[in-house]
Amino acid sequence: MPGFGKSRKGNLALLLIIFACGILAGCGSSGGASHDATSHQTLQEFLARYEPTFNPSDFDPDIITLEQQEEQRHNALTYAEVAAPVLPETIPGFRIQVMFTQEIDEASQIRDTLSTLLPNEWVYIVYEVPYYKVRVGNYSDRPAASPLLKRLQLLGYKDAWIVPDNIIKNPPPRFPEESITPENPFDKRR
Repeated sequence: MPGFGKSRKGNLALLLIIFACGILAGCGSSGGASHDATSHQTLQEFLARYEPTFNPSDFDPDIITLEQQEEQRHNALTYAEVAAPVLPETIPGFRIQVMFTQEIDEASQIRDTLSTLLPNEWVYIVYEVPYYKVRVGNYSDRPAASPLLKRLQLLGYKDAWIVPDNIIKNPPPRFPEESITPENPFDKRR
């Protein structure tokens, strides 16, 4: 292999020539400097046209709207504090058990559905190993729970039945499922 070393030197020389040409080609043009000057000039022209039309107060939020939103949030929090009782007193009573399952997702789905169908009733998930039990209501006696049992059976929950359970003595009214979401005061689409 006498020609191996010679070929290697030739490849190295060719590589150096290509590298040098690349460097010279990249540094040889002065068009980049004129491009920067042109872009700076167009930026100055743009700013000269835009600045007279700019009004910073267009971007200020409406103070009256912000005060109203703040008052609504404050009232919601104040009422939530007033309605947040200590642990409720429980007494022996009855609830209607709609289903029991080993799957928490299935129990949560049924609870959410029942909460929508029965907005005035409390819906609970009780966990007793290994089952999740979905129960509805707070009734002091069995006959008081019977109308809701019939209603649930008409809604398609044929396996529902009345079960003894500890119930809340004086359950508070259910709050609407509305949550407070902050609004963007800079949003002009309103």
